[in-house]
Amino acid sequence: MGEDFCSEERTEPFSQSEINMRLQKSIRVEEELASAESDTVPLDKLVIDEQHHQQGIRILVRPLTRSRSVSPGSDNCEWLALRAEVATRNGPQQPSTKVLAVTQTSKDINFSLRIPGETGVDETRPPLWCELYYDPASDNQILLNRSDVPITLASVSDQGDDSQSPSFIHPIKVVPGITKELSPGTWRIRVYGTPIIDFRVLAKRPASLCVPVQEVSDLTSIADSIDPLNSSIKRSFSDDTEMDPAQKRLRTTEREKREDVDDGVIMFYPVTTGEPLVFPLPHASKAKEVAIPHGHALLQIQKDETVAIPGGCELDQYQVTKRNQIATTAASSVFTAEHSDVPDGVITVKVLKTRRPNEAKPQDNHKNVIRQADIWLREYRSQEDLQHESIVKLYGGDARYLSLYMEHIDGKDLAARGVWRDGATDVFVGNRNDAIRILRDIASALNYVHQRRRVHNDIKPANILYSPDRGAVLCDFGLSTRTHDSATNGGTPYYVPPEFVGNKLRGTPSDVWALGVTMLYVLKRIAFPDARGRQGHPKQLYWMIAELNRRSHHSSKAKGPTAVDQMQQWLSEVTEARAKLNPKDKLHVLVSQMLTPQPNQRITMAKVMTELSLPQWTGV
Repeated sequence: MGEDFCSEERTEPFSQSEINMRLQKSIRVEEELASAESDTVPLDKLVIDEQHHQQGIRILVRPLTRSRSVSPGSDNCEWLALRAEVATRNGPQQPSTKVLAVTQTSKDINFSLRIPGETGVDETRPPLWCELYYDPASDNQILLNRSDVPITLASVSDQGDDSQSPSFIHPIKVVPGITKELSPGTWRIRVYGTPIIDFRVLAKRPASLCVPVQEVSDLTSIADSIDPLNSSIKRSFSDDTEMDPAQKRLRTTEREKREDVDDGVIMFYPVTTGEPLVFPLPHASKAKEVAIPHGHALLQIQKDETVAIPGGCELDQYQVTKRNQIATTAASSVFTAEHSDVPDGVITVKVLKTRRPNEAKPQDNHKNVIRQADIWLREYRSQEDLQHESIVKLYGGDARYLSLYMEHIDGKDLAARGVWRDGATDVFVGNRNDAIRILRDIASALNYVHQRRRVHNDIKPANILYSPDRGAVLCDFGLSTRTHDSATNGGTPYYVPPEFVGNKLRGTPSDVWALGVTMLYVLKRIAFPDARGRQGHPKQLYWMIAELNRRSHHSSKAKGPTAVDQMQQWLSEVTEARAKLNPKDKLHVLVSQMLTPQPNQRITMAKVMTELSLPQWTGV
């Protein structure tokens, strides 16, 4: 995974059929608001107290249409009566107002806003459909317009404590299929000039770094050297008068809350952010937690550090202690760790990244958040109910961080340089017994997967972990699909079956083909295929899977060979290697049958398992 070349393509987000299937499971929430007066209270002025914050509430929603209805596509929603932040100038405290509160749990990657259309004498309006994807690396959310028509999106500005008339800043048109990044605050969506919905994006509850007392015994002197502290050991503010009302209220609330509780901590505020950093006093009896208000906690922690993940329920609260980094790429970080809810010792943590370095276009970053979120959901759902000794066990996952918590396999993948792959020649270094064990274990795993009407779609050496003691174990279900779903463009070019070109066919036979190519490598009939994509390789060969079925593939000397040309070159090399397999060797025969060009004539994993159960394989 640490190669200096890119040979892997990730799939596009869920297909339309998959999206529709997900939305069919959504509940429909309908609630009449308490009174017309409730509608006049801006969402920015509704108080989110600590109890609500601890529940993980991320969005407040108020439909503005006559039907007062919204289909959220999630069951983590409830109508809450929230009080207004200030009293009216000439009256009592504002009455409570009902809004739909959306809670992000460890299973939620997004929130779907669906408002039905209306047809009538006074108004004719198409339905609204927007998705709000939670960004795990910030408090922002990515809005994707899935409606058939453009929407107008505007930030709502609070004009002051005594104003009931919000203004709308910098309205922008968001056409279908386009994204917009939303920072915390209140937003309004209009369709053809008609207000449809108001929603307020809230900052997420930050994770915390657990700091042992002995490591911070001299933090008092550190804090003193940074900024003078007042007698209550809380930093005084000389710039409160320059703050906007929201910041001032936040800091005042934080100070009042801290002054009422002597919890044995030092708290000071960085000038740049105003976020409190909490440290234990030297005399504190136990470890304290330091808030990590920005960024991605699971990507920020270092070796042997522990991060506490908060949650609205007990299942969403846990601690992770990082141990050793296994691999890191532009798409993910993989490391070993200890998890407070997994008592079996060390586990493997996989975290999908949503931020690509030096990304010039904001739209590309937005699409990457959506793509990685959907990949996480695909992998989690594909693997959560799989129980097979040759498939990595999934303990759980957290959509808030796009993290997966899996069984730790004491073995390296078949692509590991210097372990199973010769660093100079890229040839597999195992023996025949290794080859038989790998085929038996992975064929068994794939047979299990195929019986459950699923396709892995990314069988390759890098996704097979192996040690002689444990055997071969299949991992990475991020590109898996149901057998009836349309073919994906994801995967790695060298393992895509020939029927994909022109016909775009992929299914269980494509997994068989990919394992056949992998076994050519394991049998030392070809070198590690992915190495062909490396810059400077003497026989460099690399193409994009998505280019194989595009209509404009006119070859020219100036442009070089097309994707189809390069794949045909690779298939000819696979065919040549297949022809050199020994027809008298049972193992070679099975691999040859896995590489049959016609998918309907290709051997199945069930048949491979039947063959491997015959007496000649006993004891091998």
